[in-house]
Amino acid sequence: MRLILYLVIKPFYTARHHIFEIYHRSIITKKIKQLLKKFIPNFIFNHFHKKKLDYLAKFPESFSIETVNICNAKCWFCPQPDHTRTKGYMHFDIYKKIIDEIHPYRNHVKSIALFMDGDPTLHKELISFLIYAKKKKIKHIYMSSNMEFFNEKLINAIFENNLQGTLQYVIASLDGISETTHQSNRIGVDTKKAYDNTNLLLNIRKKNLSFYPWVFPRMLINETNQHEEEDFYLYWKNKADKVLRTKMHNWGGQIDNSKIHESKEIFSSVCLFPFNQCFIQIDGKVRICCLDVNGKNIYGNLNDSSIKEIWANSDFQALRENFLMKNINKLPTICQDCTYPRKGQWTLPFFWEKEI
Repeated sequence: MRLILYLVIKPFYTARHHIFEIYHRSIITKKIKQLLKKFIPNFIFNHFHKKKLDYLAKFPESFSIETVNICNAKCWFCPQPDHTRTKGYMHFDIYKKIIDEIHPYRNHVKSIALFMDGDPTLHKELISFLIYAKKKKIKHIYMSSNMEFFNEKLINAIFENNLQGTLQYVIASLDGISETTHQSNRIGVDTKKAYDNTNLLLNIRKKNLSFYPWVFPRMLINETNQHEEEDFYLYWKNKADKVLRTKMHNWGGQIDNSKIHESKEIFSSVCLFPFNQCFIQIDGKVRICCLDVNGKNIYGNLNDSSIKEIWANSDFQALRENFLMKNINKLPTICQDCTYPRKGQWTLPFFWEKEI
């Protein structure tokens, strides 16, 4: 019976990706939005804009929870290997506090990343973290991993504990098809293990007749791997749920490398991170952005405040105001030179926004 239901629902499950694409990416949709903005009186537009900002100010719509700030990779395009903070793991009590505070707002929160400056699969309590989130009816969790340690034991534990609904998707960071290209980017990562584990996750999911977690192999395009972009897409297109080929950025001015294919339009749009996403380090400190690997801009601490209190404090309010007013010289240094694509997310999952 479960197999029949799976086969009946599968086409609709696949179709929703295409429907989403057509609606959010079509030129018709863009033209309609432009026309509406052109003909709707400013006072009406401003009213709904303010309403949205007030809604977001109540509680973060997205979270990045740094379960671990240790990584097995030493990628040349990432400042993580050289960050100056104490390396370690998030304790369960801090994680529990975060989830407990999210619980009353679980219908408001659209995404929760269990990673920031490290690979989440290195945390021995990762499954316990997911189990607790499931207990509190928290969904929309996702992870990004270089996949070397996303192994059979971890995958089986996800399905044995029925966590595939809690863990909505996994981004598999694989930056090349050949071993030479992949290892020149994901330095220190075993290419065969990374690919085998990604395929294993897809195969075990299929064996369990499950739609989740979605699997998104992702390539960060740069001068060293662009020649393999098409092969990467063709390899994964009929296996994974979506293949991401993403522009790189300068990590808020922390990376300056000619091999990066980044946008040169610094501060071309308002960054959405301060308005909708809360970034929590392993020690419970809340910083302004995922790119701030050294935690130089700390705006709160969950050890002595709640998420809601921190989100509404004067530091965050001033940051948002400076972004809205484009007071660039009043922003933190990391914001002034940032080329992060599309400046974060608003309501859509970022993987839709960043595909090229």
